[in-house]
Amino acid sequence: MFNKTKVTNKTMELADCKAEWTFNETYKCWCLEDILYTAKAVTPKFQRLSIFVPEPYMRKDGEINQARQMNGYTAQTVPVIFENNSAGYMQMTHTWLGGPRCYAEQYLEQGYVYITCGNRGHESKDADGRYCGKAPANLVDLKTALRFIRHNQSLIPGDMNKIISVGWSAGGAMSTLLAVTGNNKNFTSYLEENGAFMEESDAVYASQIYCPVTDLEHADLAYEWLFAADKENEAGAVAPAGIMTPFEEALSIRLKDAYINYFNNLKLVNPDNKEILQLTGDVRTGNGYEYLMSKLNESASIYLKKLENKELSAEYSVADYILVNEKSEWLSWDGKKAIIKSLDSYILSHRRRLKPCTSFDTLKKESCENKVFGTPENPNMHFNPQIADAISELREQFPKEYADYYTEYAKVKDDANLAKRVYLINPLNYIGTDEKSDQAKYCRIRVGASDADTSFTVSMTLALKLQEAGIQTDYQIVWEQPHSEADYKGEVIDWIKSIV
Repeated sequence: MFNKTKVTNKTMELADCKAEWTFNETYKCWCLEDILYTAKAVTPKFQRLSIFVPEPYMRKDGEINQARQMNGYTAQTVPVIFENNSAGYMQMTHTWLGGPRCYAEQYLEQGYVYITCGNRGHESKDADGRYCGKAPANLVDLKTALRFIRHNQSLIPGDMNKIISVGWSAGGAMSTLLAVTGNNKNFTSYLEENGAFMEESDAVYASQIYCPVTDLEHADLAYEWLFAADKENEAGAVAPAGIMTPFEEALSIRLKDAYINYFNNLKLVNPDNKEILQLTGDVRTGNGYEYLMSKLNESASIYLKKLENKELSAEYSVADYILVNEKSEWLSWDGKKAIIKSLDSYILSHRRRLKPCTSFDTLKKESCENKVFGTPENPNMHFNPQIADAISELREQFPKEYADYYTEYAKVKDDANLAKRVYLINPLNYIGTDEKSDQAKYCRIRVGASDADTSFTVSMTLALKLQEAGIQTDYQIVWEQPHSEADYKGEVIDWIKSIV
């Protein structure tokens, strides 16, 4: 990897790469690809980015064309899309035009400059075989890349005060973190070690956040609250056929109850009526539950209205969708508003549980999250001490499982270094707190209604916290979309137009 990785730049100065720009006829853009964004790269294959510039803003000689425009933008005013390719907290390369996970086309055809960025991840190893991509390396790489871009801004078309971050899944978490941790001092030492340009900024103007897998300290709890009624899972569990063991069922109940306490202590504010959102002891009551259901109902209503107006590519009618697909038992439609009978009916009839209990900090330490919080000496680690507390409550009822799991979970209670690294990549620690960051002005959150990678309440909580902190936040659940860049065609472009 270290000898065969293609790297276009020999220095950190893009002035040396003017002759390396190529033109792509299909996408009508200038391309500068495989750019190393740090001189201290330990995994060059992943610590690279590529830059794609619509034709009008550049000339063949690599000089910026100051005179031409596209859709009203000039090389000085056009926004810059910075899309990270992070997934599963793994190491990921940047994308290439027409390749997997590449969404460049919709941005380039609007005239936006598009930058795609790779990063280290939990399995990354340096030339000596040492792990080098554990948290917060993923985020530090993206911040380093932003500083590299600004260091070379005189060579790249685009308004560097209008950088819009985009990402989904773990990349959605990274896009969120870029929005709320701009220039935060907690990352100074990591950035210095990574060879970042410390005189530059890593703040972004806005963030598009798709299906964020974040707030990992409470994600296990939130998952059990959402999927409490479902005792099976698609991903497999300790018991055969993905069915919960009695121990997992008991653990699920305790994690669900712990989530109710956590959620209520957040004292989230309903932006519509300013009420404090709460969940009651009953898993399916409280105005916090009602707020989530209102967002799901809104999601279904938007979808059915679009279906009725023939705005979707689907060939079936609304009646076909509800009746033929056997949704009438849990979904109703009066022509204006959709109503889901209950969250449990939706879960059990439409979007079943994907992950076992526990879902993120897993019992056998095999999840991507267990791996990203590992260390070079101990690559897979537990990170959530609340699970230890829940297992402790089950000591007498399940002595074998207590003996199998408690000690390893309990170890993290006194691990200050681990606690710091977990803290660093939770965006909730930076929103409306004493942490000083240059935060984005705008955030847009889109989550698929068929996404079972994490609980709906994770993104809902994020949206409410952002709104409460004064960041203009556009949040919706998108019906029938899975864990993906969940969106309706053209709507992210409409949002960008509205904020720039």
